[in-house]
Amino acid sequence: MTAALDALRRRYPGATTYRFGDGPDLCAELLALVRAGRKRATCSSEAEIAAGEAAPVVGRCDIALDFDDVPQLVTRTVALVPLRFCDMTEEMALLEGEDDSLESWRAGHERYYRRLGIFAPDMPLIWERFELVEDLREGQA
Repeated sequence: MTAALDALRRRYPGATTYRFGDGPDLCAELLALVRAGRKRATCSSEAEIAAGEAAPVVGRCDIALDFDDVPQLVTRTVALVPLRFCDMTEEMALLEGEDDSLESWRAGHERYYRRLGIFAPDMPLIWERFELVEDLREGQA
């Protein structure tokens, strides 16, 4: 663990680390959407959580890493909604900031979950709304 991550964990007790996406390009794109204020929500599959991904907790701050394990953002979970993939609403999908329609969200997320080998139309998800607490890139040389 890096000294920077140790310091962040002292500043944000209980924080877990996570990454957006399944590769460096997608991760960078999603981090940029959070920084731009467009992405204020995300979702995790219950299968990912069962496989070891930390479950989100309302009120907890967490640290978003890039694919080089460098801390980039601190976010705080403000709401959680359990639902099935097929029950995603357009309002919720648009808060994820990646798409301009529910149909586009469904297509992109189906591709993502198929890459992970876990897609099913009725797969259980946990939709998470979050707020940006700290952009760790600010102030970096």
